[in-house]
Amino acid sequence: MKLQFAVPKKAKGTGVAHASMHGPNKVAMKRGSMKRLAALCTLLAAVIAGTLVSANPAYARSQPECESYTYVSNQAGYTVAAPIGKYGALPCSLLWGDGGPGTLALQWALNDCYLAPAGKARLQEDASFGQLTFNALKFAQSKAGISADGQFGPQSRASLKFPSEAGGTNTCARLGRPIV
Repeated sequence: MKLQFAVPKKAKGTGVAHASMHGPNKVAMKRGSMKRLAALCTLLAAVIAGTLVSANPAYARSQPECESYTYVSNQAGYTVAAPIGKYGALPCSLLWGDGGPGTLALQWALNDCYLAPAGKARLQEDASFGQLTFNALKFAQSKAGISADGQFGPQSRASLKFPSEAGGTNTCARLGRPIV
């Protein structure tokens, strides 16, 4: 019986041996490459899908949620309905996905003090902080000259106008001073 061994051929001009890419070796190489390509495509699709699914802004909350509202008098004597946190905690914040009386008070302010005077469509006062409330808040923040990030926090509370009734007429006032 005669034993035969496969001897690698030398690449032309290099003097270096290389394995033959014929037959089962070539098929195995193609299958491995295809599996890696499929895994890469799956990973890429998962990353893209994760980005598309989480398209809404994700903000970390630095203050408690504004879960309610109260009537607050400013220095000029205007009484406004302003969002407050649980048990009257201040400062508080409202972010995308929040809901309740604090969000409702914000929607009143956005409608009466920013959207209606600008001739824009009013928000549905549904106490739900979604895309339309987010966009309206960014509009109001830009009008107030503060960072338009769509988050309601201490800066927005101090700078935005809130509905107020003064002397039998409806007006809008900031908590710190009346708006003329």
